[in-house]
Amino acid sequence: MKYLIAFLALPAAGLLAWGLLSLALRERPRRLHEALVPYSVSGLTEPRVTAAGGGAGGMSELVETPFLQRAVAAVADVASRRGVLQIVKRLLDQADLPVRPAEALFVYLMGAVVGGALGVLLGNLFVGLAVFVVVAVLPWMALTGVAKHRTTTFTAQLPDMLQLLGTTLRSGFSILQGLTTVSQQLSDPIGKEMRHVVAEARLGRPLVDALNEVAQRVRSEDFEWVVTAIGIQREVGGNLAELLDIVADTMMARARIRREARTLTAEGRIGAVIISVLPIAIGLFVYTVNPGYISPLLHQAFGEILFYGSIALGVIGIFWVRKLVDIEV
Repeated sequence: MKYLIAFLALPAAGLLAWGLLSLALRERPRRLHEALVPYSVSGLTEPRVTAAGGGAGGMSELVETPFLQRAVAAVADVASRRGVLQIVKRLLDQADLPVRPAEALFVYLMGAVVGGALGVLLGNLFVGLAVFVVVAVLPWMALTGVAKHRTTTFTAQLPDMLQLLGTTLRSGFSILQGLTTVSQQLSDPIGKEMRHVVAEARLGRPLVDALNEVAQRVRSEDFEWVVTAIGIQREVGGNLAELLDIVADTMMARARIRREARTLTAEGRIGAVIISVLPIAIGLFVYTVNPGYISPLLHQAFGEILFYGSIALGVIGIFWVRKLVDIEV
């Protein structure tokens, strides 16, 4: 069985190494944002890059060889039919990671297969399964965490953005000039997103459509309210500066309620941390003091089932408690 797993894992490991080497050694192509520099906000665009230099703009290609591209295309076709590729694309856009979804999914699958196979070769079937689950879960958790953190940061910057935009409108500037000021004065992520909006508006795209795309990409419900308010004002008229001030006051009140809810649920969140850490600490202590007492959990089949099953139940319990104390405002 081990030789069969090794026979299946070595090609996957080779493909993964090939993809990583292609990423490290390839020459980066000319980026699209170089051609859009005349239309972007002056002085705050991303750095220009040459054909052989690096850059953060655009979508990074992890693989370029024909064989790997065919493998990526096959994975993308299957994932697209299952709806997985769309989920990966949404999370990558929300997290602002310049990676192609199909290539990221291909490298992720290869890493999970190689990790599980190495676990089986170095340990046993249960170790391989545990390594496979860890390698399969951690990237999703990390990507989701980065995406949610960026959305949270974007939402926290919205009141400042609305107040600054309202001030520029009361000074006699247009809304596009106000968004330009916002993109210059505020930090990322909201500054970067507004730079995209200004660049698209200067290229002729309707402003509300550009703002709607930002709301869908960042997945901020508060910003969707702002876009809706701007769209209604452009249709029926009215004092946009006063409307933005009202929306900003509402958002600050919601932020205050969120902080109060987080304070009230602190005990539950601390309890979840203690429940998750305490079994690990007790297990390490018992193993240090009396290894023979806990060795059946690590060296017998039934003990390994109980051990890994307890880990799975503990993870489920942690997510359950976190869901209970997660209050939507």
